[in-house]
Amino acid sequence: MDGDARVSKRKRNPQLDCVFLYEGGDVAEGMKSEITRVRIGPQVKDIPWGTFQGCRHLAEVHFDEGTNLLTIGDNAFSGCLALRQVTIPTSVTKLDTYAFSDCGNLASVQFSEGLEIIGERAFNRCTELRSVTVPSSVTEVGYGAFTDCTNLTEVILLGGERLLNQGFLDCGFLGGERVLNKKKLSEMIGNGNSLRDCPATNAFRGCPLTTLKISIPRALFERVERLPGECRLSIEQRVHDLRRLELTQDGNILACFPLIRGPSAWNIIEDTNEETAESLHQVIRLISFHELKESSIVIELAMWKSSLVEDRARADSRTSVPDPAKSLIMDYCGFTGFLEPAIEGA
Repeated sequence: MDGDARVSKRKRNPQLDCVFLYEGGDVAEGMKSEITRVRIGPQVKDIPWGTFQGCRHLAEVHFDEGTNLLTIGDNAFSGCLALRQVTIPTSVTKLDTYAFSDCGNLASVQFSEGLEIIGERAFNRCTELRSVTVPSSVTEVGYGAFTDCTNLTEVILLGGERLLNQGFLDCGFLGGERVLNKKKLSEMIGNGNSLRDCPATNAFRGCPLTTLKISIPRALFERVERLPGECRLSIEQRVHDLRRLELTQDGNILACFPLIRGPSAWNIIEDTNEETAESLHQVIRLISFHELKESSIVIELAMWKSSLVEDRARADSRTSVPDPAKSLIMDYCGFTGFLEPAIEGA
């Protein structure tokens, strides 16, 4: 065994092997068949090429809190057939080529915000993966990153700021924008028939994907958070009632796009009759409606209080906002024409 890699002799019971404490460097080939559990020391900055490749009995990887671990290198955990789940630390910014390739029993991968790059074929042939959530911090998903993950049916992308068109979010159908920013989507996870200036990465080639879910931008989520409780409940109920939208446990709204299999096992996004776009547009209109209603109340209250100060002797000090003034406020806030047609059921 290399001098930089050590084993912690903590016995849990006579039937289980020891915890392997990894503190950097190479792992001797003769040790790999014996390792069942690994603890990555806090001083480790990267796990280099092939460190745990072929550790067929490795079932558990624990990263110490406070680690400065930045990179999980090429083939670092490839072929670890007993590995069933892994949580990538928040410090890691890059998963290199084939990092977890051929981990045939890996059923759960938890990525953290801060990860930027998922390298080429990083999860190639991880056939037990069924759902993957990609953090908003990820800017690059490499060629074939999830190739031949033959049970992977769902991908959730939390980078809504980049992947949904701002024009659509600002103006809905009236702005003439389609809901997806396909150029950015192709740059990130392009499959098959990508745009000419965005080469296909075929990130999910050979996966039986049925749904691509994209979170609404954080700014829109924060607009909902600022509304009174009853308004938020109204929006949440509308999300539950609409097709192609999903509300997560943390209150985030996901726009769901169905996928079909194209030539050569490519995945093609389909929004039949623009159902996803229409549902998302209804929610945006409802958010704007509640914002406008709350703003109108605040403005009228401010004017009423002002009139009291100016003329306490007036019998009727309540002064409503004149319609022309309301129109100017709506135009200034970008609401003009946006609430038409009237919101159903609001």
